[in-house]
Amino acid sequence: MIKLRERLRISTDVDGVLADFETAYLKRFKKWPNHDWAITRNVSNILIHEREFWLNLPVLNKLEFTPKMYCSARVNPKRWSKQYLRDNDFPEAPLFQVPGYKLSKAKTLKGRCDVHIEDSIKNFLDLNSKGIPCLLYNNSVNEYLGPILRIYSLNKDEISDVYWLAKEMGVFDDFNKYFMINGA
Repeated sequence: MIKLRERLRISTDVDGVLADFETAYLKRFKKWPNHDWAITRNVSNILIHEREFWLNLPVLNKLEFTPKMYCSARVNPKRWSKQYLRDNDFPEAPLFQVPGYKLSKAKTLKGRCDVHIEDSIKNFLDLNSKGIPCLLYNNSVNEYLGPILRIYSLNKDEISDVYWLAKEMGVFDDFNKYFMINGA
């Protein structure tokens, strides 16, 4: 018997999914660092104080639906992130910021959404391994990981199809095992 697919409560990341942080970062610093810690250092020590940087990030994608919430690892003042979303006509929804790139978003998302959209491999692996269904939004930085739980647009039908297929296959129930079996 096929269950009727219920309406999904979708959460989405901001930078790398909706906002083009990478292009703005390259414009500001003229090169991409060799190590993630250098990006974190520049964000935590310099960009955290630059309101105009955060308000003027190029838009990567517009949403075709209203998310249940936005969840970001931004360390800048939350009011700047809210203003960015408002100024760029993103649908109104609660914004949660988990300040710091080393912190897990799992506690913030648990029970608040059915699936989260993320571009960070680290966050994608962390959330799924902690029982929070997460789909990986495709970009050049994460494409080596393979097609498992990957989406190529923010089309609600694509998100729903990938989520429900993974759910029916049991991918979310035992993510760590499934992920290793498929060699990703």
